[in-house]
Amino acid sequence: MIASLSRTALLGAGLLIAGTIALYKSDFAFAQSGTPRATATSPVDCAHFLPYSDDPHHIWNRLHRRLTERHDRYGNVYGCDDVDPLLWQNTDLLLRGSAYRETVILLDEFTRTHAERLIREPLARAIFQRDLWAVFEWLAGPLRGHEKQRAELERRLATIIKALALTPSEIQHLPDVYAALAGSVTSDDFLFPDPAGSWILVARDDGTPIAPIHSFRFSHSLFLVYLRLPTDGPRPSAYLEALRTFSRKNPEGACFPPDPPCSPPQFPVGTELALFRRALLIDSSGHPQVSPITESIQLRRYREIPQQYTIDWAGVMQRSAEFQLTRRPLQRGNVALRRVSEDEYQFPVFVSHGFDLEGPTLTLRSCHSCHQGIGVFSFTSYSRVQFENKHTFILVHEASEPEESAAALAFLQGRESWKSLQHLMR
Repeated sequence: MIASLSRTALLGAGLLIAGTIALYKSDFAFAQSGTPRATATSPVDCAHFLPYSDDPHHIWNRLHRRLTERHDRYGNVYGCDDVDPLLWQNTDLLLRGSAYRETVILLDEFTRTHAERLIREPLARAIFQRDLWAVFEWLAGPLRGHEKQRAELERRLATIIKALALTPSEIQHLPDVYAALAGSVTSDDFLFPDPAGSWILVARDDGTPIAPIHSFRFSHSLFLVYLRLPTDGPRPSAYLEALRTFSRKNPEGACFPPDPPCSPPQFPVGTELALFRRALLIDSSGHPQVSPITESIQLRRYREIPQQYTIDWAGVMQRSAEFQLTRRPLQRGNVALRRVSEDEYQFPVFVSHGFDLEGPTLTLRSCHSCHQGIGVFSFTSYSRVQFENKHTFILVHEASEPEESAAALAFLQGRESWKSLQHLMR
């Protein structure tokens, strides 16, 4: 019964954990009106957010607002500094009426005036291209209707995406906001992944991305999954080999924890997992490249792993933290990572039902619906028990960033949206 409930309750997949250095902590409190409704908590004042120029009428600012800003029924403005544009499968805001016409006019003005020449700073161009590519991915996704409007916007976006492209050398020399953080510890004892330290990078034996559902939704990003065991636990390499041995000995079939065929080696209390998301960019030759731009870091630490349970219904056995890209210092030639506050609400665009402006939800609780398994069962890059009606434990191994980068690029290049963008950029 518990196993059946877990498969129903745990939706989605992948391991959701995962410039000059500056680290921002959100200082905006959770807001509520007189009625008991959740309100998204914006870490910036979107009404006055000017990422590219002090001039609000600069075309880069105007196009950024047109593509990213959303208004709710109460007049609040969101989305201007979110990691991903607030666009869902059922969103049609940019595809109809005055919003569509204004978007076409702005895109045509940008191309006609060669507005890509107005800002030469590589980081600004990289962030702008990244955001436009995210909108293109949404347009090329499984939307309903508006085929003509989608095609017109895709064509225009592809032209600008190409015009903004940096050389491969420029991409590799973009500021790495994460470099100064690697291996450091937050004030509340979260350790940032450092491949040179006690963390190991995990990959799938089949060469596909380690967090497949994340990659499917955001194929313009590289996802890296890191594992760290406590110092008094087993050696990480030995633990991974134990997982591999278990996977080989237990072929696919019905799986009901805690039966032995469905009980892989459990990791100890204190284990940490991280999901690291990095931006892909398109270079001046039209090829995708992994960039140094960190888009988000999600961390989880296990503080309880009781043997008698398979589901953490209350969501208290893990502690999480998240850091997200912010464009606030972009005019100064930087980007930064800001810490998501404990009471911050955001509109989720990942593993949602596709409804426009769906949510908002408490950000640090959003991972729980997919990762409420106990210990290793919540490590969904390895254990697929909660998602499938057959027993599946993925063969994983210790990897390198070049290996995972190759997997991400191969996955991207197999997507129809990438093939469409390539065709339009030619």
